[in-house]
Amino acid sequence: MARKTKAEAARTRDRIVSCARRVFARRGVNMASLDEVARASGVTRGAVYWHFNGKSDLFMAVRAQTGPLVSFEPPREKDPLEALERGLIGALRRLARDEAARDTYEVMLWRCEYVGEFADVRRDLMEAGKSFLRQTEALYRNAVRRGMLAAGIDPRTAALETFCLYAGMLKIWLADEGGGLRSRIEKLIRAHVASRRRSRVATRRARGSMKP
Repeated sequence: MARKTKAEAARTRDRIVSCARRVFARRGVNMASLDEVARASGVTRGAVYWHFNGKSDLFMAVRAQTGPLVSFEPPREKDPLEALERGLIGALRRLARDEAARDTYEVMLWRCEYVGEFADVRRDLMEAGKSFLRQTEALYRNAVRRGMLAAGIDPRTAALETFCLYAGMLKIWLADEGGGLRSRIEKLIRAHVASRRRSRVATRRARGSMKP
């Protein structure tokens, strides 16, 4: 049998990852077997092991294929709080329209026990959480510099509060299939960000004081 080309091998790998995502979402990571993943992918168990060291390695590939859910783009009109709000709402809207992202986060947040070989996976996920904290803290500090953050709010604490809100709302959104909470979470995000914003009058005064 002729050896597969790199392109063919890459396509096979991607197919295994995509099928693993669906198997994990349906069965749960700990209950699912690599035999099930192989059957769903139309390959042998050996082919799965040729591409991946084990189930935790495959799990990380599922996560990597989806990529980060939230993205904080450069703020419009130099408003970091608007960028924060837009990034959080954008994450929810991606969950709503992107089945692969929805399955990946269903697996990560509801269908995996982070014990044994998955202990390292939990540490990796917490590193992603630290990245979220760094980005949101930077946005809050930028808001301070622009006179937009309400008085008495510490950027580091505000970032941690936003992280906790974000992590919790993802779990609630995924669990609330057909319920009434999903439709209210965007409003919650807007209220959360608005509660951190200095009044427009105070902001204009702060901006004026920054002028030479």
